[in-house]
Order: sequence, then structure tokens, then C-alpha cells
Amino acid sequence: MKLPIDNPDSWGSDPANAAALLAGVLNSAMDAIVTVDEQQRIVLYNRAAEEIFGWPRHAVLLQPLEKLLPGRFRPNHAEKVKRYGNTGVTSRRMGGRSVVYGLRASGEEFPLEVSISHFDTSEGRLFTAIVRDVSEMERLAREQAESHARLQESQRRLLKAQHLGRIGYWQLDLTTGLMWWCDESYDVLGVERALLDGTYQGFLRLIHPDDRAAFEARRAAAVQTGQALDLEFRVITSMGEVRWIHLSGQVDTNGEGGQRNRRAGVIQEITAHKLAELATARSAELLKRTGALARVGGWEVDVETIAPYWSEEIYRICEMDSATDLALEKLAGLYAPEAQPVIRAAFMAALEEGAPWDLDLPLVTARGRRIWVRSQGRALLQDGKVVRLVGALQDITEIKGVENKLKFSNQELEAFSYSVSHDLRSPLNTIHGFSHLLAKQLGKHADEKAQHYLSRIQAGAMQMGQLIEGLLSLSQMLRVQLRSERVDLSMLARNSLDARQAFEPERQVTLHIESGLVAHGDERLLRVVMDNLLGNAWKFSGQRAQAEIRVGQTSDAAGEPVFFVCDNGAGFDMAYVDKLFEPFQRLHGVSEFPGTGIGLATVRRVIGRHGGRIWAESSPGIGACFFFTLPAESAGQQA
Repeated sequence: MKLPIDNPDSWGSDPANAAALLAGVLNSAMDAIVTVDEQQRIVLYNRAAEEIFGWPRHAVLLQPLEKLLPGRFRPNHAEKVKRYGNTGVTSRRMGGRSVVYGLRASGEEFPLEVSISHFDTSEGRLFTAIVRDVSEMERLAREQAESHARLQESQRRLLKAQHLGRIGYWQLDLTTGLMWWCDESYDVLGVERALLDGTYQGFLRLIHPDDRAAFEARRAAAVQTGQALDLEFRVITSMGEVRWIHLSGQVDTNGEGGQRNRRAGVIQEITAHKLAELATARSAELLKRTGALARVGGWEVDVETIAPYWSEEIYRICEMDSATDLALEKLAGLYAPEAQPVIRAAFMAALEEGAPWDLDLPLVTARGRRIWVRSQGRALLQDGKVVRLVGALQDITEIKGVENKLKFSNQELEAFSYSVSHDLRSPLNTIHGFSHLLAKQLGKHADEKAQHYLSRIQAGAMQMGQLIEGLLSLSQMLRVQLRSERVDLSMLARNSLDARQAFEPERQVTLHIESGLVAHGDERLLRVVMDNLLGNAWKFSGQRAQAEIRVGQTSDAAGEPVFFVCDNGAGFDMAYVDKLFEPFQRLHGVSEFPGTGIGLATVRRVIGRHGGRIWAESSPGIGACFFFTLPAESAGQQA
């Protein structure tokens, strides 16, 4: 059976049949077909055009073609079509480098691919455009371009990350032994391309001789078992530098799970990390050894879980196996019964208030041995809240033993010093008394030499008496029980200086005593401090026509109060300051400034017993300043 289209000559014999056939062909076309006359009026508009432009056929027939064009293209469109008709070319594709756009009924612009042709009829020239909507193609092309740009950016970032992370990629053919390296690998290994010949053996030569055998053994084992590689080793660069490298890789497999004869992976330079790791390991080992030598262990407690961590030395101190579960309560139970309330109270104060502790307490080890430990702890805060407790435990049994022996020896020495000093008083009084009686007996009959001898005996006896009194005073400073009370240092200074002024009214001394100088301590002993310091200031400024003594208060770098006694007297050389507070050490001759050398030693003992410090600053001929600190409050310490 022949269709009408198979016999074009038959179209004209039946105009109705030909028109129906043409309409069917046009409406079945997948591309839009739009025909306009010379006046640019639409005379043909198929079904595909309706779908593309959104206008029904009855709404556009005999309407200007501009209805299908965006407004910005309308002014020049008719002129372009006219010029095209005059070229003699019957068909062409429109667009080229410039984009052709259409206008949908919704007002949306969209890209078009257009082919245009013209032909002449008895009624005039007709222009036919075959139009294809390329919106989807444009979208796909745009997405492809964006994907390509993203891929390039990812590659750029990957290369940058490789460079920053010192990471390279490699492949090894297990059959041929040939290796391939990415560009970054050469920089990671610190070797020029020409020196790495592309073989496994060439790479093996780069590895540090001390690491080569171990590397090869582990690599061979991994190849044999099919396991992944994960190795750290050293290489020697072309410049002779030693670098640490981390190499990882695995055997490639095909889609069915079978192994291929190729291994691939990455290398990364880890020199800085490895050196830090080794330094940390050395530091940890040194800390461990130091802790063992000093018998000090560290601990940490997480406040949220109350889970403790103890170093190995803690277990050794407690004489327990390190595998033992040493809970907080179990450790607290090791303390001697009288010490358990103390350590528990200290722990709770740290937990609730962040208060630190530093206590010497008795502890009974797991083997029943009683020892002394120094327990220290403090809180770590985060946003003002206690999050962890950390501290140390030290076995101080030997130290305590030495302290007790030293304390006993000091007590014996003090007792001996007191006894000797006391016993020397009697014969000294005898010498002093009989020398006076002899001088009185001889009277004016004694010649000049005899009087000189007697005066020397009396002066020596007096000086020895002062030394004995000084020794007794120094001994007493160590034996007396301290009291804690509010002490007005301004008043003590004023009383001491008033007494000296009354004894030597002829001296011209300018006194500056700050009011309100208050400390806490034992008033009896602090009076001794002020008497000795002010006595020295009075004595060593005695050769000044206009002496000046100042008593006041300043503060140190931490803001703590510091008291001072200064004078403008003889001063001393700071090169000998270490001798200043030692018993019987004098920086001036007795003939120049009398004294025993006991006063400042006594002052240092008293200040030390109160928990304070004392030091001096001076220049010869300029004067001297003595500075000392006292705690804001004293708990009455025992020596």
C-alpha cells in the first residue's frame, strides 16, 4: 500500500488531501516550525511551537513575530530578516557566536537553536524557522562547566593540601619492581628525580641504613600476607638530611575481589611530629626515673566521674601491685587513722572551693609499714568551675627521720649553749669583781702600766659578758613558744628610739616613723627585732653631724607588705652581705663601732620563725636599709 507521501504528484490533484498531509507532517515534527510572511506575520505555527512558546496557535496566527521575541531583540529583527532575504541564500543557521533567545507566553526568556530558510510563492516570500529549545542543553553544559571547574578547584586544593601536609602518592608493580611517584613525593623524600630511578631498589637505597632491614622485612611480610603497609622509617635526602617518613599502602584488587600485582599508597614527612614524639617519650621516661629517684608519684582525678589516675610511683610508695584497682577511698584508707580526717577534709575543700593543700601525713602501706608522705593537691578550673584535681605524693620517711635527728641535735646544742653560757657567768663575775677590788686596793699607788692591764681585764670581762648575754638571747629565741597577736611596730620603734634619745640627748637625730605599721606575731620577739635594728641604725649613724633614721613600709613585686629600717650612717660593702646575719660576724672593727655580732643573727632567727624574710641593701658611707617581711597572720609556729 502506497501512502500519499510516496507519490508527491498526487498532492496537487487533491488539495484537501495535500493540506491534511502537510498539517500532519508539521504537527508531528519534534522541532517548532514557525513561518512568517514578508510583513513578519505568523502564518504557520505547529504543535511543537505551541509546546515550546506556550502560546496556542489561534493566539499567534497572523500576529507579528515579535510576539515570540524578547523586547531587546525586536527593533533590529525585521531588518536582519530583510537583509537575509536579499543575500540570495535560501537557508542558514542563526545564532553563531551570539545567543538567540525566544519569549514564552509566561514571559520567560529561553535559549534557542534556529535554522531559517525562505522560499517564494505566488503570494510573496515566506520565511520558515525551525526552532529547538536548548534550555536543557544549556543547563547541562553549564552544569558540566561548573563540575569541571569544581574538579579543577578540588585538584588544586588537593595539590596544595599535599604540599602543605607533605604528602606524596606512589604505586609499585609487584611483578616488575617498578615504582611511580607523584611530583610531591620527590619533595617529601628530599631527592631529585634523576636520583630516584623508578625502581623499588632505588627507593630502598634512600632509606636510612639502620632502618632498611626492618623496612624490607615488614614490607615482604605484608606482600606475602596481602596485609596493608603502615611503616615509619628514616630516609637520607640528597643534601644528607635525615627525615622521618610515614608510608601506608595496600594491594589493589579488581572488581571480583581478586588481587592485582600492584600496590599503591601515600608517603608523608613526619619529621617534626616524630622528633616531638621522641622528645615527649624521653621526657616521660626522664620524669618517670626522676619520680622513682625522688620517690614522688603524680595523680589526677576527673571531678565529673571521680575516676582517678595514679602514676606507677604511687603504687610503689603504697607497696601495691600496679594492676590493683586503687580507688580514691582505698587510697584514703591507707593513711594512718589520725590522718584520714585531715586528707578527706583537704580533698573536699579542693573539690568544693578549689583550695590547694600541702600536708605531711603518716601512711600505712599495703604491707603494713608506717611511712611519712607529703601529699599535695590543687584544683584545675574551667569557667570558674573545678573540673580536675591534680597532685603529687612523695615518700618523705627518710627526710622526716633526718629532720627529727637534726631537731634533736639542735635541741641538745641549744641546751648545751644555754648551759655553758649560764655556767660561764659565775667565773666571769668573779674576774670582773676581783679586778674592780684590785683596782680599788691599789688606788693611786698603781703605776700607769698596771692601770692599763686592769682596764684591759675589765673591758675583756665586759665584752665576754655581752657575748654570753647574746648567746643566751639567741638560744632563747629558738626555745620560746611563739604567740600570734596584733603588733604595732610603729609603737615599738618609737619606744626604742625615745629610750636612746633620752640616754644620749646631745645627739642630733631626725626620726621618721610611719604610723600604722601593723604585723601579726609574738610582740616580745618582735620588740627584740626592732630594738636590734634601730640600735644598729643609732650606732652606725653616730658619726654623722645630722643623723637620720627612717622606719616605714613598702611592698614587693607581688604586692606583699615589706617593712624597713634605714639610716644614713657608715653603711657596708655589699660584697660581704652574706656574713651580715651570721653569729659573731662583724663588718666593722670593735674600736670603731662596739658590738658582739649577735644582734642581726638574733633578728634573722626571729623573722625566720615567724615565716618571714630579711635582707639588706647598703653602700659604704651612704647608709644601710634593712627590709623584712612578716605574714599578715601567724598561727604561732614552732621551731
